[in-house]
Amino acid sequence: MRAPLPEDEPARLAALHDAQVLDTAPEEDFDDIALLASEICGTPAGLVSLVDTDRQWFKAKIGLTIEQTHRDLSFCAHAIHGHELFEIPDATHDQRFSDNPMVLGDGGIRFYAGAPVVLDGTHSVGTVCVVDHVPRELTPAQRRALRSLARHASVQLELRRYARHAGAIADRLRQLDRMKDSFLATVSHELRTPLSSIRGYLEMLLEDEFDGETSRRFLSVMQRNSDRLLRLIDDLLLVARLTDEGLELDLAEVDLAEIAHHVTSGCRPLAEHKEVKLTDRTESPVPARGDAKRLSHALNHLVVNAIKFTAEGGEISVDARADDEPELIITDTGVGIPPHDLPHVFDRFYRSAAADQMAAQGPGLGLAIVRSIIDAHHGTIRVHSEPGLGTTVRVKLPR
Repeated sequence: MRAPLPEDEPARLAALHDAQVLDTAPEEDFDDIALLASEICGTPAGLVSLVDTDRQWFKAKIGLTIEQTHRDLSFCAHAIHGHELFEIPDATHDQRFSDNPMVLGDGGIRFYAGAPVVLDGTHSVGTVCVVDHVPRELTPAQRRALRSLARHASVQLELRRYARHAGAIADRLRQLDRMKDSFLATVSHELRTPLSSIRGYLEMLLEDEFDGETSRRFLSVMQRNSDRLLRLIDDLLLVARLTDEGLELDLAEVDLAEIAHHVTSGCRPLAEHKEVKLTDRTESPVPARGDAKRLSHALNHLVVNAIKFTAEGGEISVDARADDEPELIITDTGVGIPPHDLPHVFDRFYRSAAADQMAAQGPGLGLAIVRSIIDAHHGTIRVHSEPGLGTTVRVKLPR
């Protein structure tokens, strides 16, 4: 008789698979448990058995040569329905097992006793069990010992799981520590560079007398560097707010075409300075519902990013459409993004190798901010890129 599935079957399997012990090599700790079970109970076979989706796999086995059996034939599949010892004195007299192929014939299983191996204090994932070819019953002391060995097997599984999780946490902490160091170095550079420039021009203005035109040029450079500092500080503050509170939107009816016109006009001087052609292809209104200020902020980051990574003589186009859904499309003929970088372009503080090679400004926050803004609008953002050919970014907002 096939054992019914336990009520906690999905969670039970999840706990078993999370232990990552299935199909692993033999281990002395588990072999000792199987050996002790066999010797204490006086049976020819002792096992540490784990019940998977459709099989019973033996982590340790004494007196048995096979690695696994089908779950339909498993005594342990019945034992995992509770936390109590499951004992069958004579399988030939039990209707659940009397016609089991592992019972029929000479040398078949007659006696079985299994104590559940429980994870998380809840889920029975297998048993420590003993098997004999003759009918019998365990003594109270043997039953206590078998339950104790099952608890020991549970602890061994839990320790391995905790050790693996601790290792993963340690790896993540090391990664975060490296990210922190990289972030501090990048932000320090991003702050120091414009401040050093401003300070240098101030010193020259204070120490020497320059004509009005030269002074205005100096002040213009200082103003650009001040704006750069303010943008960096604004981005850092925005990221902090996103982390702590989420992003609040001031929703209203907006025209994506108008936002595209405004952003491309504001970015055109930067594009002309790099001798990159920036084209606004939007013609008709594209109505949408959103926060105009936030959407402008996101589009500005995308266009500035395209300008950064497009070489002299390249082209960038911005288009807004109202097909199935309101959509913004930014296309450039820049350096492109390698496939291994694409999954990380929206990560905070992530800078690609191309950014470092081209000495592109920024601590790696722009695209993370864009993603947060679009997510807050319940929209989607997709990036398609070919190294050496360029990149296309598509932003879609709900109707």
